[in-house]
Amino acid sequence: MEQPKTSNPGQGLGIAGLVIGIITLLISFIPCLGVYALVPGIIAIVLSAIGYSQATKAQAAKGLVLAALIISIVGTLIAGWQFYALKTISNPENIEKFSKKFKEAIEEELSDEEMAEFEKAMESLEEEMGEEFEGLTEEEKREKIRKKAKEAMKEFSKDMEEATEDLEKELEKLEGDTTK
Repeated sequence: MEQPKTSNPGQGLGIAGLVIGIITLLISFIPCLGVYALVPGIIAIVLSAIGYSQATKAQAAKGLVLAALIISIVGTLIAGWQFYALKTISNPENIEKFSKKFKEAIEEELSDEEMAEFEKAMESLEEEMGEEFEGLTEEEKREKIRKKAKEAMKEFSKDMEEATEDLEKELEKLEGDTTK
């Protein structure tokens, strides 16, 4: 007795789309390299969409093909977002706009007294760096700058943690006041 052959229209394309979609998703999570997932992502979407269409026409199982389509779309969207972000960041005009907005935000948040203290600290840092750089090679200068930046980031992180704790305490006070 012969077994009747069952046809699974679209399943082959669905499997191919799923495999390529998973690869796209994995590559898309890699910072800066995720952009390269755009091409396989588009291929995976096309294969999955054709497979879904075939499965729908034949009223066959669509679960695998639908999963392949969703994974492919998600991976391609993440890769597209990275492409947009890299394109935006690499534009010098956008960097300049960001620095201006950042400066404005700092000026809004800091009082005049704090701003004067900040500018004074920056001037003293520039003087200190100028004195320390005399007679150093470019590599030694870079190393000193790296160390100073690391120290500054540690201090900044500590200040941010303290500010966060203060905000959390204020929120707890406010929540306590509203429940009364």
